[in-house]
Amino acid sequence: MRSRAIPAVALALAASLILAACGGSSSEGSNAAATSEAEIVIGSTNEPTGLVRNVGGSSGVSQTMTRNVFEGLTSVDVDGAVIPTLAESWDASEDGLTLTFHLHSGVVFHDGTPFTSADVAWSISQAIAPESKSARKADLSVIQDIATPDDTTVVLTLGRRSQALPFYLASVTIVKDGDTELTTDNGTGPYRFVEWTQGDHLTIERFDDYWGEPAQNVGVTFRFFKDTTALNNALLTGDLDLVIAEDSPDQLVQFEGNPDFTITEGTSTTKQIWTFNNRVAPFTDVRVRQALYKALDREKIRSAVWDTYGQVIGSMVPPTDPWFVDQANVHAYDPDAAKALLAEAGVSGLTFSLDYVAGDNEETIVQLIKTDLAAVGVTVDLHPIDDATWYQKVYTDKDYETTLMGHVNPRDLVWYANPDFYWGYDNPQVQQWVAEADQAPTEAEQVALLRQVNETIGLEAPSAWLYLDPQIRVAKSEISGFPVNQVTESFYVADIVRAG
Repeated sequence: MRSRAIPAVALALAASLILAACGGSSSEGSNAAATSEAEIVIGSTNEPTGLVRNVGGSSGVSQTMTRNVFEGLTSVDVDGAVIPTLAESWDASEDGLTLTFHLHSGVVFHDGTPFTSADVAWSISQAIAPESKSARKADLSVIQDIATPDDTTVVLTLGRRSQALPFYLASVTIVKDGDTELTTDNGTGPYRFVEWTQGDHLTIERFDDYWGEPAQNVGVTFRFFKDTTALNNALLTGDLDLVIAEDSPDQLVQFEGNPDFTITEGTSTTKQIWTFNNRVAPFTDVRVRQALYKALDREKIRSAVWDTYGQVIGSMVPPTDPWFVDQANVHAYDPDAAKALLAEAGVSGLTFSLDYVAGDNEETIVQLIKTDLAAVGVTVDLHPIDDATWYQKVYTDKDYETTLMGHVNPRDLVWYANPDFYWGYDNPQVQQWVAEADQAPTEAEQVALLRQVNETIGLEAPSAWLYLDPQIRVAKSEISGFPVNQVTESFYVADIVRAG
């Protein structure tokens, strides 16, 4: 299934198999036996659409490169926690308006160039520049000034307090001062980029001069597949060590009970969303959006894709976020109520388009949406497009009526406070709550405000949230150390080892 790292990575599920604890950060056994440093080969259906970073769009580049090849001042680890990375530590002034980051010394880029505070200043300035396409641009705009008093210190002056800024900074991968292309392969991470053969594979190798803990394998090759049948065949025949995500419970049958493979079930933050362009009629009318949402049998959609797995949701917030409030039944399946709302809004004979990136699961979902809406007198024209077209037409140009997409990013509720985001939801009260939450003096106050946001968008339905993906990986039994959960778009590979 397609997903976006604005937005998302399509992840998956499992059951009654060999289950890893959902709270664990990686598969067990990485230190239990002698290990080999051999290369690890990983299968994925989420190929990058390009290697440009620090922009919204395909999650494939974040999945393969973030934390592995490129790093930020901070990172979001496999459990969703913000951890120091290129910044060894940071301090906040008493009023919260100044953050001072103390950088690791002795860090070099992969070409041997020393990493300094100037690189940090450049990278952040590009992320908040007027022409920036960073998905976190609005969140980072709180930064008013960037000072570099010495090579290992960066001082950020803020226009207001921001509790979430260390989290947002994890989205800014640090590049060399003056790199305007953002496509160079020159990071500071535990791996160095080797090659990307589009449509086939991307290879990274261990960087021996890495400043931190070295990678436990000599390198990783990500092999890309168009569908999970071919992906799993490659795993069965020994061409792969690990599949990042299964997209169907049917794919697990061939691995169940086989001692040569391990199946792990973890948590994800991937929300499957059918969203409306809130800028254009009739989606400017909350009653129309609510009607379309009530017309959907989301339980049927979820079970058609995941059988007994996954979770129906009714807002952007997954249960792993502290401001989660269950909204699944706010617009429960009710075709009669949907018809009544459409009549109240004075809408009849409604026809509109649905743009989506074609795939097996996407076809299942959009056909069910089309059928459900036909039952309430609404016609949906299905328009399959490719990844690149989706990014340009929907995300960049906002030239669409409705679209289907998976969003993987953690804590992305705040994008509903950005009227310039691709779905164009513009609610001043939500914007005020999000602003106040970020400036809240305590975490409890922040959580309370964001719960109000969660409940409001759940009621007003700027999008139709379908379900939360489960997360399933399958690996050869001798492979361990991989993340079990997927609560960030990055797939960190430095701890993966092969027994023997």
